[in-house]
Amino acid sequence: MAREDDRFDIVTLVVRAREGDIEAFEALVDRYETKLLRFAWRTLGDKQDAEDVVQDTLVQAWKSLTALAEPAAFGTWIYRMASNRCTDVLRRRMARPAEAQDPADMGHHADGNASVENSVEARTALQHFSQVIQTLSSEQRVTWVLHQLEGLSYSEVATTLGISEGSVRGRIHRARVAIAEGMEGWI
Repeated sequence: MAREDDRFDIVTLVVRAREGDIEAFEALVDRYETKLLRFAWRTLGDKQDAEDVVQDTLVQAWKSLTALAEPAAFGTWIYRMASNRCTDVLRRRMARPAEAQDPADMGHHADGNASVENSVEARTALQHFSQVIQTLSSEQRVTWVLHQLEGLSYSEVATTLGISEGSVRGRIHRARVAIAEGMEGWI
């Protein structure tokens, strides 16, 4: 959770950005772009799609910043925008199979001491896990990524997605069951 100083800084940056201060908006982008990219990549499993979603989200945020009722809610607001865009991409791609993305492309590096066999096994398991994640409904995937990978609380996910905490819990439970079933034999 953000510290009080961080929230004040966010409010100040949002207010200044609303007044047309491009540097203030750039500071907001600096704080959220990497987080949004990680969220979108984990949700979509494709680096290019994730980059497109983040770019579209940031452009739309700049254009509609005056529509944000509470400047302190900027983080939740921008995650919701990114989440909606990710859901749109997932819906458009439903008919075609997803391709697994190599996490090394996002700057993650394997342990140099690992044996080739362990490395291949880990990569295969990760690819299988990515495929299992792609089988989740868009709602389950977005909810699961926000909670499990981005570390948002149930309450924060509910606020971000505009749903109840009970719905968040239900989606995460169903996602966990599907992941466990999909990963059976790998764990």
